[in-house]
Amino acid sequence: MDFVVFSDDWGRRPSAPQHLFAVLARRHRILWVEPAGLRRPRLSRADIARSAHKLRGFLPSGAPGPSEDPWLPQPDSLVRLVPPIIPAYGVASVRRANDAVLTRRVRAALAAEGFDAPVLVTTIPTVAGVLGALGERCSVYWRVDDFSLWPGYDAAAITEREGVLLERADALLASAPGLLAAGPRIRQVFPHGVDLEHFSAPPAGPSPLPGAGPHLLVAGRLDGRIDVELLRGIAARRPQAQLVLLGDALAVPAALADLPNVQVHPHVPYAELPSWLHAAQVLLIPYRCSPWTDSLAPLKVREYLATGRPVVSTPLRGILQDPELEGLVGIASGLDATLRAVDAAVVEPSGRGAARMQAMAGMSWSERAGAFESLISLLTSPAI
Repeated sequence: MDFVVFSDDWGRRPSAPQHLFAVLARRHRILWVEPAGLRRPRLSRADIARSAHKLRGFLPSGAPGPSEDPWLPQPDSLVRLVPPIIPAYGVASVRRANDAVLTRRVRAALAAEGFDAPVLVTTIPTVAGVLGALGERCSVYWRVDDFSLWPGYDAAAITEREGVLLERADALLASAPGLLAAGPRIRQVFPHGVDLEHFSAPPAGPSPLPGAGPHLLVAGRLDGRIDVELLRGIAARRPQAQLVLLGDALAVPAALADLPNVQVHPHVPYAELPSWLHAAQVLLIPYRCSPWTDSLAPLKVREYLATGRPVVSTPLRGILQDPELEGLVGIASGLDATLRAVDAAVVEPSGRGAARMQAMAGMSWSERAGAFESLISLLTSPAI
């Protein structure tokens, strides 16, 4: 099959769509389209650099430059396209112009590559206007998040575009039950997978974590979703433990970072991440429970579990309602309950780690790719 996929920038940072299509690229051709981001650009070094990357779409070829230090190589069967999109989706005239330009550029790329009746997949709601205009055999909206809830995003424009997309798409895949919505004829939860071989293999070499343990580690984007007060309480009440925060510290106040047993490290390359996770005694998912996090299905949950290490999380709906994770994650609400869960995890009996790793064996991205192909076969069956 041929696919045209509208999603995030290939190789920029790990994501579920890239994991899935890296597997599918072994047996299918893919046109990977990277429209403008959903967030309004800011005057920051990172946003200016990314905007410069996007400006390549205004060149006649629309060909992107190579990703800077990509976490995942670009498969030979995958072609990238950065179309010239203006990030003002709330303006009707701009939206119509974007749809026209996007349709023209994608059609030209499909023709140049010899793609025929591709399967259209999008994780981006703002491209709703191109559905039905690309000669696609079917269309799938993979709803990986509720972007209308993210700070700095144009909630009204995203909600409007998503409504159109849900009316036009043939199928809706939701990364968590809270992301299911009415509209398409086929709707189902499509949980994240895990790069099992990458995360389960014991790392070679010394531990990257300095100081005596136990080490309690939080990996990922440290933004407004993180429950800072919960982490401060853990660090204060367990001074013998090292609380390690690994990732882009976008919302880590000095009141937390300056505690003597708190270590803040910048994010590490994907290849190095397993060694950090394996070195910790407990892996934490300390998100606040809020409308923003209510629909989250964190990619890191299965990556954590694949290491065999115990995982303690706040009661996120996306974890509580995931039958595949039942009994595998320690759920705790409030500081006292979290401390009890962490203490129990530090001294848990041997053998439980192997059970967690075994549970992940059937959740690899290869397994997810097979399930995805089965769904596409169903959608393209004459009986549907």
